[in-house]
Amino acid sequence: MQQPFAKAHPPDRRPIIGITSDVRPDRRTMIFLFEEYSHAIERSGGLPLQIPPFEDPALASQVLSIVDGVVIVGGEDIDPREYGEEPLPSHNPVPQSRYAFDRALAQQILSGSMPALGICYGCQLLAVVSGGSLVQDIPTQIGPQVSHSGRYPDLPMHPVEVVRGSKLAALLQSERLEVNSAHHQAPRRLGPALVECAQAPDGVMEAFEGTGQRFLFGLEWHPELLYPRAPERAIFHAFIAEAARAAGARLDPARAAR
Repeated sequence: MQQPFAKAHPPDRRPIIGITSDVRPDRRTMIFLFEEYSHAIERSGGLPLQIPPFEDPALASQVLSIVDGVVIVGGEDIDPREYGEEPLPSHNPVPQSRYAFDRALAQQILSGSMPALGICYGCQLLAVVSGGSLVQDIPTQIGPQVSHSGRYPDLPMHPVEVVRGSKLAALLQSERLEVNSAHHQAPRRLGPALVECAQAPDGVMEAFEGTGQRFLFGLEWHPELLYPRAPERAIFHAFIAEAARAAGARLDPARAAR
């Protein structure tokens, strides 16, 4: 298989990777980031920068002007009314304070060319914002044949089949992968900017990629928790290499024109 992205190498200047924040209501609202996300970025040669959910979604464009790549991290459920459905009893809504900014960020990502990685909720968000929809609850709508839902650190593992000829298959140099699982939702349908590239044995979509040559992936599993493994290192290293290329073009417009 041909490698579709630049090979990983230590950049002269670490590319800045914006990582979104999770939000949980407590006595006071918590804005936080699990350390595995930032560790994976740092160990792959990037400079992780946590992005809080700003109150004004219009600030998403300014945020993207100062970073070289974006990771949208895991979280709770997107309101299914966003894709024309009523919520099932299992619905566990993401706080609106997070969703409004994340949605604006995803819109900017999909309409641009910045390298981006959506993980779990981030994968689902990109699918919905692209014009797609979700399986709201895998156990009741698909069935229990594959265990997709678990709690850290005891996450279930299951195989995925990677689409032959996809950018993900070329990146991993494999068409089969064992992944962890911590989700009860998944993309059902994608908008025109995205294409499915991996599937679980029960038919659940486990990954998609952007059309064209850009680095844009949505993954239902948690590669940051599996980072010591070669497949996850390949994903993060390729991401950072592409972000480094974007950073060089941003800092040197003449280079981008060549």
